[in-house]
Amino acid sequence: MTRFCLLPALCLSALMAAPAHGEQRLRACAHPAAQPMSWEQQGRMHGVCVEMARRAFAAAGWTLEVEAVGPWARCQALVERGDVDVMACAFDNPRRREYAWVVEPAMARNEAALFVRRDSPLRFDSWNDLAGLRVGVGRGVSFGAEVDRQLAQHAQVDNALSEDLNLRKLMLGRLDAVVTAREAGLQLLRALGCEQEVRMLPRGLGADGLHLLISRRSPASSLAPQVADYLQQPGYAAALQQLQRQQAQVYRDQNPPPVAGKCAR
Repeated sequence: MTRFCLLPALCLSALMAAPAHGEQRLRACAHPAAQPMSWEQQGRMHGVCVEMARRAFAAAGWTLEVEAVGPWARCQALVERGDVDVMACAFDNPRRREYAWVVEPAMARNEAALFVRRDSPLRFDSWNDLAGLRVGVGRGVSFGAEVDRQLAQHAQVDNALSEDLNLRKLMLGRLDAVVTAREAGLQLLRALGCEQEVRMLPRGLGADGLHLLISRRSPASSLAPQVADYLQQPGYAAALQQLQRQQAQVYRDQNPPPVAGKCAR
């Protein structure tokens, strides 16, 4: 198995010494509000998956340009059409496998969690607890095949353009709960200044892998084995944890909470 560097400085040195074909470029997109894994800030993409995706493709000799393309659903549509080569940090499900190759192993993991109003009596001990409830999910968002199936079977799923909009609908009483990634939801509540109005239920809905997906229409599909090599190298897990801490701090620095007591509804 080919081994590649994990440290940014070493990777940069390797790239500078790469042959001419290393100048070839690929387009990628990622979720614009899945902090700290990926988020958009002033037209640029940031996050753990954004950086790790760049490093993985750089190790294969390609430059990956992760672009801010708008809502997550649009990112998926662009990958399906082949207008964008790579989707970073996506859950695996049957629909996505129709138009993209799923790189194994997963580049990271994420846990889905339920967020409710502070005064909500809702408990989550089994999927039956969601029966008939209005549950907000971002449009085009998947939490893995099993969680998606259970939500569709038990809850009245309400899709909105963004997690931000779903949380605002929750606070206005138009939803009973919102499902989003655990860390992304907590970070967003802090940025909105709404930690006193909304709480996260302690029991998660389930955790699953976040993958790199390569469009079946992209010439980059042949790079999957090399990208997978990077994700399996010794030291990857430690580098991932370090990057998660770093990027969480970057998001907090970029998105300080509003004035105390001013929930941005």
